[in-house]
Amino acid sequence: MNNKFWKVAGFSFLSVYILTYLLGVKTIMTTDVNGMVSPALLTDSEYFFRTAGFSLLITAIILLVVYLINLLQKKRRKQSS
Repeated sequence: MNNKFWKVAGFSFLSVYILTYLLGVKTIMTTDVNGMVSPALLTDSEYFFRTAGFSLLITAIILLVVYLINLLQKKRRKQSS
């Protein structure tokens, strides 16, 4: 069971990270003191940490869903036996 969660975590993190890195937007909109909005390009390290943080969040959500599904399946097996 524990090995299953590590596999799900690793696969989901890598797949979400690769998709986010390839499809993500590298520009952000900044507002200056006068209220003017202009685009700014993220540095490589900022984009890496932003992508990694998003991937960790999605991975945590996926692991929570997998855990809840396994918990419901165990309850159903107990009720049927």
